[in-house]
Amino acid sequence: RKMQLDPVYPYLNSMTGLNDPGDVGTENSTKAIIQKDLDEYGSMTKTQVADSLVKQAEKALPSLVEICKALAGSLGMEEVGVGPIKEAQAAIRKAEKKYEGDLLKVTDYCRALLVVKDFPSLLALLELARDSFGPLIRRVKLSTLKSDHKSLPGGYRDCKINLELKDHICEIQVHLWPMWTVCGVDGFRHYRHCLEYATDSFQDPHDALDGLDRKTMAELVVMAEEAVAESPLESLEWYQERFILDYFAEVGLFMRHGLDVWAEITLRQLIKLRTESPDIGPEHHETLVLYKYLEKVLRKLGKTEEADEVAEKLREAESRLSEEKKDAEESLWDSFMCGGGPTDAYDMIMDPNKQEREEEENLRREVKASKKQWRKIRHDRFQFLDTNKNKSEGATPTAEGESFQ
Repeated sequence: RKMQLDPVYPYLNSMTGLNDPGDVGTENSTKAIIQKDLDEYGSMTKTQVADSLVKQAEKALPSLVEICKALAGSLGMEEVGVGPIKEAQAAIRKAEKKYEGDLLKVTDYCRALLVVKDFPSLLALLELARDSFGPLIRRVKLSTLKSDHKSLPGGYRDCKINLELKDHICEIQVHLWPMWTVCGVDGFRHYRHCLEYATDSFQDPHDALDGLDRKTMAELVVMAEEAVAESPLESLEWYQERFILDYFAEVGLFMRHGLDVWAEITLRQLIKLRTESPDIGPEHHETLVLYKYLEKVLRKLGKTEEADEVAEKLREAESRLSEEKKDAEESLWDSFMCGGGPTDAYDMIMDPNKQEREEEENLRREVKASKKQWRKIRHDRFQFLDTNKNKSEGATPTAEGESFQ
């Protein structure tokens, strides 16, 4: 939500990707871009087809490296990575899970990642890519970044650019720094596990521990202690997100293993840190969730009076949030009668589409203002885009993608 407060976000949110099935609400099974279907694939096994696509990816990789170097050099990326080539068996598993076994729909055999600072940097990258090697671009997927679209499993959002290099579709994953700092390379394991175990369906993240025996739980507790050993709980700061998440995971292990005293100590410190955070605060959803766990732990420890105090705090917070929501969702009729008077109510009856038109007009104004902000930021931070655009008007990238001249 905080990222959506960026002044250029409404402009980005209004943009349409290229060959992005998410823009029309379709799933990956209708993917608009695929690898070339060669004649010889008809007589090959799946493994042989996958091996062939891997070899094509290896040939395309040097071109992708050059493209990423050029983009990173122009924009000063926060982080850049190219490869490794996706293995044949991994591609087969992905095709089975997402594309009904169609290996040609796997477009990240040859892949790279770029991490940009913010939304203006992403807009600059998209413009630079269009002007530098536009004819090679086959897809720009922006849909998971849009406010009215679902995120990727695990809550992640990014941009994907697919290019055709040496007759092979490659993929550049563009990450935003605020999300990357939470996810990072290690976070990809979380994304993969969310896909494999459908963890997004859990009401309580600690439900993932269901079914584990006490011995396994005890081993996990030891592993968790080792994971957070370099940052003791009492010296933790509110901005050390990685360790805060690790300690939260540890709370679940403590609660499931009957270590309620340890769980209480950890929860109280995590609540303190979340309350101190300028991005979260005392009534944020995450803080209230921690309070709910604390209430549960206190009752298990027989600390009924303290648990009741926490429960009352939760009721007061939820009551305030409910009132705010109620005020925000005040009925249209009431707002007419109490705010604009009977005339507005009459207008609504006579012109039922008035509100919809007004909302569309407000949205257009918001996007226009956001685009104006982008132009100002572009002028202040990315003046080189004009130079690059002038150069590119007189040249066309090669079909191999090696040249940006």
